[in-house]
Amino acid sequence: MATVHLKGLGKTYPGPKSGGVEAVTGIDLDVADGELIVIVGPSGCGKSTLLRMVAGLETITEGTLDIDGNEMNRVEPARRDIAMVFQNYALYPHMSVYKNMAYGLVNRGEPKAEIDRKVREAAATLELSELLERKPAQLSGGQRQRVAMGRAIVRSPKVFLFDEPLSNLDAKLRVQMRIEIKRLQKQLGVTALYVTHDQVEAMTLADRLVAMNGGRVEQIGTPMELYERPASLFVAGFIGTPPMNILPCAVEEGQVHFGDTALVATSLPEHTQVSLGIRPEHVLLCEPAKTPLRGVVDLIEQLGAETLAHISIAGEDGMLNVIARMPPVAPWKEGNAVALDMRASQISLFDTGGRRIEAP
Repeated sequence: MATVHLKGLGKTYPGPKSGGVEAVTGIDLDVADGELIVIVGPSGCGKSTLLRMVAGLETITEGTLDIDGNEMNRVEPARRDIAMVFQNYALYPHMSVYKNMAYGLVNRGEPKAEIDRKVREAAATLELSELLERKPAQLSGGQRQRVAMGRAIVRSPKVFLFDEPLSNLDAKLRVQMRIEIKRLQKQLGVTALYVTHDQVEAMTLADRLVAMNGGRVEQIGTPMELYERPASLFVAGFIGTPPMNILPCAVEEGQVHFGDTALVATSLPEHTQVSLGIRPEHVLLCEPAKTPLRGVVDLIEQLGAETLAHISIAGEDGMLNVIARMPPVAPWKEGNAVALDMRASQISLFDTGGRRIEAP
C-alpha cells in the first residue's frame, strides 16, 4: 500500500473577512503503511474537508500532502491512486452490481479476464457473489455499502478514504459493517483514512485517532490514549460514552478541592483554578458517611451489561451532574443519598484554557 504524510495542511475559503475563512489549519499527520487512521469530531470541524483535500476534491491552500514520498498538492484526483467510499454509496442505479464494481477497471482499459477475476474475488470476500446481477435498488443499505467498498477494493489503490460510510445505516447494521470494515482492512493490509462523527465507531475501528475541533487537531493517539489521557476538555467530553465527568476545582494546601472536599494531592501553585475530570467507571458510590463528597441519585439507567447512575452534587454555582458506571445489579435507587469516592490515580486535571495539566 502506501504511506501518507500531511505537513501543515490547511484550507482557506474566500470570504468577506480579510484572509477568508479557515476551514482546516496546520494539520500534521504521518500515516504508516497499512494503518487505519480515524478522523473524528463534531459536524463542521473540518474532518471531511481534510479528507477531500487528500482525495484532490478540494484544493490545498497551505502545507503539503505526500503519498509514498511524492508531493500530491497539484496532482489530479484520478492520478493519486486513491479510492473513496462515500456515505451515500455513489453507485450507478442503472448498472448491475458487477458493472458498478468493474466500472473503474473498464475505464482503465484492463483486460476483460482480469476485470472478471478481480470483481469476483472482491465479491466473494464481501459476500456479494449471489448479488452480482442485481441493481442497487434491489439491495439493502448494508449491501450497497459493501458494493461501494468492492468497487474500491478491485482497483487496488494505494490509499482508501472513507467519508462517514455508515451514517445512513441503522444502529444494528452499523455495528455489523464496522466489524466488516475492520476485518477487511486488516485482511487486505490497506492504508486508510476514515472520517466519522461517531466516537464509538472511531474507538472500535482506529489504529490511531485524530480528534479535530474547529479545523484543528486536538490530539492524535491510540483510542485508549485519548480515552485515558485526553489532551483537552474537548477530547475528554467528546471521547467516551458517557463522557468524562468534569468538576470545577481549586488548589488549596497542596490538594485539589471541590468546594470544601479535597480530592487529590497536587504540586500545583496555591489557588490555581483547574477542571477535574474522571471517567464514570472510576466514580464509586458508597454510604453517605464514608466520604465528604455527597449527592443524590437523580436517575438510574439500566443498560443490561451495566447501570449508569446520575448523581446531583452541590457546586458553588448550582447543582452539577456526575455519572457513575456500575454493575448491572446495583443497590442504589433514585432518590438515595450517596457519597462519591473518586480513584485519585484516574483523575485528569485541565487548566483554565482547557488543556491537560501533566503536573502530578
